[in-house]
Amino acid sequence: MEIVTIGVQDHLSKVRERLVSKIKTLGEKGISVDITERSEGPLTFLCVNICDSGQGIPAGQRDIVRYHVASALADNIVLDRETEIIEKTLRTRYSYFDDEEREKIGEYVLDVLNRRSPGDDRGQAQAITRRRNDVLFTLLDYLDTDDFLHLEGFVQFRLKRYIEQIEAALDSAVDDFMLEKEYNEFIRLLKYFVDVQEPKADEIHVIAKPDGHFRLLDENGKAVESDYLEGMPFEPGQRDVDHEDLLISALITVSPRKIVLHGFQGKSANETITRVFDNRVANCSGCHLCKTYLSRLHAPIRGHTDES
Repeated sequence: MEIVTIGVQDHLSKVRERLVSKIKTLGEKGISVDITERSEGPLTFLCVNICDSGQGIPAGQRDIVRYHVASALADNIVLDRETEIIEKTLRTRYSYFDDEEREKIGEYVLDVLNRRSPGDDRGQAQAITRRRNDVLFTLLDYLDTDDFLHLEGFVQFRLKRYIEQIEAALDSAVDDFMLEKEYNEFIRLLKYFVDVQEPKADEIHVIAKPDGHFRLLDENGKAVESDYLEGMPFEPGQRDVDHEDLLISALITVSPRKIVLHGFQGKSANETITRVFDNRVANCSGCHLCKTYLSRLHAPIRGHTDES
């Protein structure tokens, strides 16, 4: 007895593989199921049948078969087709990006959808499972009232919530991509300024204070004086100022041959300085300057106070 018919246009072999894998397990429950195929134009119809022993088919068996079919199709949609769905949505909503940019944005989308972060495999697995379950329940609702399903049409017209998740993640990914692109352009501009300037110092030590301020010292441990920082916008008591931006500006002005960073672990300025000054930068993991200045230094980068 035919229970479900699935019309498939793309990824036929993968859909078939998912169905066969799920249906095999039904034999352990005493349910004999087979799959037959027929083709009409671009579609192949996969017909899932319960083998009738002549005593009739209990209604409960039909529900079990439908569940396994829905589970196989949910796996196919979320695990096999999702990247393709993202690519198609990206081409439709943001057609002006080139292939390389779309590939990069696609990676960002998966990061957003799966909440990926280094070492967070559990969070990623949970995000995938939630999406799969949403798709599964939508499939079950559909198969509860209809025994024919056009798979590609179902994805396009019935999975509204799932597609909206992808679209929201895509919009967020595009924002992240544009911010990174602007940041990279900014870094290239700063590198240009550094490359065309003559160094005004051989070595500068930068002490990062816990309050977000910085102190610049020369190779002898003396504070860098105003000769190098003439015209920098350091106003006593100034609030609403990005101290990391001021630090980058100061270092570009001085353009030292070597920069040693102290106490910069985990600070965003560390990456920016390293990218701008490249092999001129060294990170200190602990020295007499760290112990001396980080324990007693209260003054910010020249001209600032620690007022809050």
